[in-house]
Amino acid sequence: MANIQERRNKDGKLISFSIRVHRGRGADGKQLKPYTATFDVLPTWTEKTARKKAEAFASVFEKECRDGIKADNRQRFDGYCDYVIGLKEQRGVKHSTIVRYKELTTRIYPVIGHIKLCDLRVDHLNDLYTSLSADGLNKKTGGKLSTKTIIEHHRLISTVLEQAFKERLIVFNVSRQAELPRIEKKDVNYFQPEQIEAIRNALENEPPKWKMLVHLLLITGARRGEILGLKWDKVDFDKNRIYICNSVLYSPDRGIYEDTPKTEQSKRFITLPIETINALKAYKQYQAQEFIRNGFSYKSNSFVFSQIDSVTDYLKKFSKKYNLPHINAHAFRHTMASMLYFNGVDSVSISKRLGHAQVSTTANIYAHIIEEADQKNADILSDIFLKKA
Repeated sequence: MANIQERRNKDGKLISFSIRVHRGRGADGKQLKPYTATFDVLPTWTEKTARKKAEAFASVFEKECRDGIKADNRQRFDGYCDYVIGLKEQRGVKHSTIVRYKELTTRIYPVIGHIKLCDLRVDHLNDLYTSLSADGLNKKTGGKLSTKTIIEHHRLISTVLEQAFKERLIVFNVSRQAELPRIEKKDVNYFQPEQIEAIRNALENEPPKWKMLVHLLLITGARRGEILGLKWDKVDFDKNRIYICNSVLYSPDRGIYEDTPKTEQSKRFITLPIETINALKAYKQYQAQEFIRNGFSYKSNSFVFSQIDSVTDYLKKFSKKYNLPHINAHAFRHTMASMLYFNGVDSVSISKRLGHAQVSTTANIYAHIIEEADQKNADILSDIFLKKA
């Protein structure tokens, strides 16, 4: 039931009623601020009449609050966004995601952070997304932000407003009606067979750890962090496979840290060719000898690639040193998937090897590769059935 309190002036005359509706506790267990309203008393009313009218108003106000019709008129977007990010962190959302959320707020807060949740309009969001398309906002290139990055900002805002809607702070999530920039799908970057051969030839002159690491990136299609998180006790030499269940990541606040893979489906076994298994055996012996030579104890459950420098920096220098095309770790992942498609492997098998949560994700990413592969299949069928010997 709504709480109604009288307000009187210094002469004791009734001038208004303060009305509060209890909201209970939030997802974090803390008491939520109540809904509040003020009911003004006209000078011509008797106190009895004023009380009856205030009670009728309070009854309607309480129903509107319970039905989600009344919005909280005090919460600003920036403060509530901080609350939602904290809530996500408490619920176990990955640290890398939390770090990304906080990075996004540095561009969001200056534009809409001061606006109250109930005052936020679609045009505010549209103006924000337009401003994010301006030159100079990309700290790395000095140019524009990518469409993907702008959509990341939108997704955070949508998540925050959806939580506000669930907690009945707003009556509608305005982000649902915002106009987003059109995503132009880019073809995935993968290496051609002759480029792979050039990379492998150049690796013959490189230190064993880098030679082995790049080999695994190509053959497994695993993410960079998953390869760096691989430990020797997760290499099954008997069954010729590795178990991906760990990832090594970096964030400015934590430095290098361990975490689980991107999704639950990312935990997976990946079968390896016998050549890769033999290379891993040889590398393990080399690593053990290096540990002993440098005065360190060697543990069989240690990382396959311990104390390694930045993979991104190495690949950049490596490609420049041997006059190779631009190389990034993810390109090897795309290359593996593309080669499998070109050789007739189905999306389900490829998705499982990549550790995607859904097969549709794999199919969407490699849609143009699938189309190219299908053309190749048509040519094969033509050679078999239609062309004369």
